[in-house]
Amino acid sequence: MQEASSRFARLVSIRVRPGKETDFAKTFEEKILPSALREAGLRRVYLLRLLGSPAEFVTFSLWDSEKEAEEYVDSGRYRSYVSKISELLEEEPTVSRFVVDIHAVGQSVKPLRKKRR
Repeated sequence: MQEASSRFARLVSIRVRPGKETDFAKTFEEKILPSALREAGLRRVYLLRLLGSPAEFVTFSLWDSEKEAEEYVDSGRYRSYVSKISELLEEEPTVSRFVVDIHAVGQSVKPLRKKRR
């Protein structure tokens, strides 16, 4: 069972129409990212492009909790963001959801779950 203090992550896989990669990245940066960064509980967002496949992207978002990430989806804002890029997409994005067990930055590693005794 997930502990209340666990962070949560979402990975959204996105396939863009060939030739629309630059338009997609620009739209994401200018029309989606500024609003998304104001979402309650959202800590980080990355837009990643698959090496060797310029039309395949992934967004990685790190949230304080699953509850806050689900509230964002339930509010309709995720669908609103997808609608802003829909004409650039080859297919509907797919979403994967994760509990973050370990968070590492630089030289530090921080388990996010308390050890059970």
